[in-house]
Amino acid sequence: MAAGNRIAALSLAAIRMAAAGTCTEPAVVARWLYRFGTAPCTPAIERDFGPDDDPLAILSLTKGAHVRRLLETGYDAHSLAGWYSFARTGLPQQLSTACKLYVSPKPEALSDAFPIIAEQFIRTEVRSFKVGRGIEGLLRPDKIVAYFDSDTHLMQVAEALDQSLQGCPVQGVPFTAEITGNSLVSSGIDPPAGASAVSWRSWITKRLAASLVMSAADPGADHIAIALTGLRNSGIDPDRWVPVTQDFWKLNPS
Repeated sequence: MAAGNRIAALSLAAIRMAAAGTCTEPAVVARWLYRFGTAPCTPAIERDFGPDDDPLAILSLTKGAHVRRLLETGYDAHSLAGWYSFARTGLPQQLSTACKLYVSPKPEALSDAFPIIAEQFIRTEVRSFKVGRGIEGLLRPDKIVAYFDSDTHLMQVAEALDQSLQGCPVQGVPFTAEITGNSLVSSGIDPPAGASAVSWRSWITKRLAASLVMSAADPGADHIAIALTGLRNSGIDPDRWVPVTQDFWKLNPS
């Protein structure tokens, strides 16, 4: 594990806890791994986010609110299952590549952090992003995801956010690549359009779950080592959670 990589530590903790479990259904284990790191819904969260499970006010996205007015000048908004999605007006929907940036403030920091994040996305001309919908969507670690055509643009935005959000409480997204060292921003690479794999993290958690469930039949096996070796053999560095080859999705189409 890379020194100081909190996301790597978080990811390994998820794998260890899954390996210690007794579930024999790979799909269930995969869902649990994918959701690892989700914040609990405390009474304070329910109070601050509001009672209607649609906390637009915490994001300054209610009608007439500051962030909503800013986004309305250049972005088209859509409601999706579990998400609010924003795309720059007039641009084609299909990305030439699928670099994605995760921004993961703790839920209680969203009222301060999200306006800064949205303003940076607008200023740096991020072409599209989404934010979790409802309390459940904002408790998940991967609550804010932005999409890019190039790694260069992604890194520029990540560094700008890191500077703008100094001191922001961080949640952190397991199975993603640390960027600035504090776990607030991290990255992944989605499969190309038409691939059977859905997303970077879902592909990883599905593979991990299958390996953990299969190796559980041998109680003397090192289940964690087997799972991590399987990922390495597939072309993923599980210390940094990055693909080690540009042909990763060609070699792993499903």
